[in-house]
Amino acid sequence: MIQRKQTLFLLAVLIINIILFFLPFLNISLSDNTEIYGLSFIGGYGPSISNSNKIYPSILNTFIVVLALITIFLYKRRTIQFKLSNIIVLLNVFITGLFFLLSYIKEGVIGEIQYTFVTFMPIISATFAFYAALLFKNVVNLV
Repeated sequence: MIQRKQTLFLLAVLIINIILFFLPFLNISLSDNTEIYGLSFIGGYGPSISNSNKIYPSILNTFIVVLALITIFLYKRRTIQFKLSNIIVLLNVFITGLFFLLSYIKEGVIGEIQYTFVTFMPIISATFAFYAALLFKNVVNLV
């Protein structure tokens, strides 16, 4: 199971999405004071930061971690692994879109949002999941 390249790519997807929980994906500096808030899935917000909009990417990220684990342990069913890897790719792209589309500052508060490198980590994760899907497809075509 671990000897296959697909599994290594899926492990990279799993590690990247677990790291995504702990690192701040954007920094918010408010105009009324000099404080800078780093917003991550597990805290890192102040009273002027909207907490409700980070729930959606957090749920999707949890779903990706669970799907990656399931995909790793379905090593005898390669067609299902191929389909799940493609779903992981789409969900990672969707999370990246949510990072940019959702508003994380409450209405009436003026602030500046600075995106960090962690914002683009789902794209790297999607690339690894895509490579895993390509390798799954090659194995399915051989059989």
